[in-house]
Amino acid sequence: MNTLTARSIGKSFGSRHVVRDLSCELSSGTTTAFVGPNGCGKSTVVKMLAGLLRPDRGTIELRSQSLIIERCDIPSHVGLVAPYLNIYDEFTPMELLAVHYGLHGSNFDSAASSEILCRVGLQDRMNSRVRTFSSGLRQRVTLALAVSHDPEILVLDEPSITLDDDGRAVVAQEIKRAANRGAIVLVATNDDREQELCSKVIRLS
Repeated sequence: MNTLTARSIGKSFGSRHVVRDLSCELSSGTTTAFVGPNGCGKSTVVKMLAGLLRPDRGTIELRSQSLIIERCDIPSHVGLVAPYLNIYDEFTPMELLAVHYGLHGSNFDSAASSEILCRVGLQDRMNSRVRTFSSGLRQRVTLALAVSHDPEILVLDEPSITLDDDGRAVVAQEIKRAANRGAIVLVATNDDREQELCSKVIRLS
């Protein structure tokens, strides 16, 4: 059982308080949507929980199999999907997965990589240069990278914003798959369809 706990976290940018005194405890197999109007801090919250952004106040703790993971090490346990992520245009999806495996200290598995790319609908483009991809196909590449190492925390920030209905179905499938294997799934969204995929909703204002 893994748990991700935030205690009274807050974040400011200059004089603007974006997140104030947020506490939550999330556990393995849960899917949590963070919802609210634009500018309420959804992306900021999930980035802090993923260890990608340091809170100004409060604490965040990931406990994995009863071991406490240091805050600086949390990102290595996270898979992130977001439209603002940059990926190398001159690589193919298969090459990007090979790099990704290496960064996580794993040996590249071409069969497993092919299976992942097929799951996200890139079976016909796995050896094409990413620079030839539409924004929706690039988002599918990002999703493949995020789930490739079966992260303990899967973070999806507006995951379907560039996707068609087939792409949305892929996102829903991967959310369910991650939760079923015991991941903690966080979704920052204003999309009712994405919210419906989650078992818990935290509203920000």
